[in-house]
Amino acid sequence: MCGEFEEEDYIDDQLFGRLLQMASKYGVSPVQADEATPSDLSTQEARSSYMSGLFQAGLTRAVNDANNLAMGERMDAVAGQAIAFARLAGFLAGQLPPGADVLRPVIDALMEGHREPAEWGVSAHDHHHQHDHAHQH
Repeated sequence: MCGEFEEEDYIDDQLFGRLLQMASKYGVSPVQADEATPSDLSTQEARSSYMSGLFQAGLTRAVNDANNLAMGERMDAVAGQAIAFARLAGFLAGQLPPGADVLRPVIDALMEGHREPAEWGVSAHDHHHQHDHAHQH
């Protein structure tokens, strides 16, 4: 039993080392952890909280980046962000061994995220018409 944990630790270390090596090709290396960095993901609650916080941090970055652009460029940036985040999701999923089958949950999460705005009943078309009166000159 103890050997099983040691083997899992070894595999984790090997896979993470590969991730660091691949990330370094993009100029990315680990930095000192801050208060938002998890120290323990051993429970489902901790993993869920971490993933929610990571989603919020990514969305915050995306919104802030687009907000700092000129009108007419913002939604082009959002389209590019979607592609970049999808590529990142694929890159991260590709770091795991084939038996982990994480690609399916990644695709499911992508589809869920795509459905959310429609389920909330807010489309770009509806938003434009709701505020059209404010944009008339």
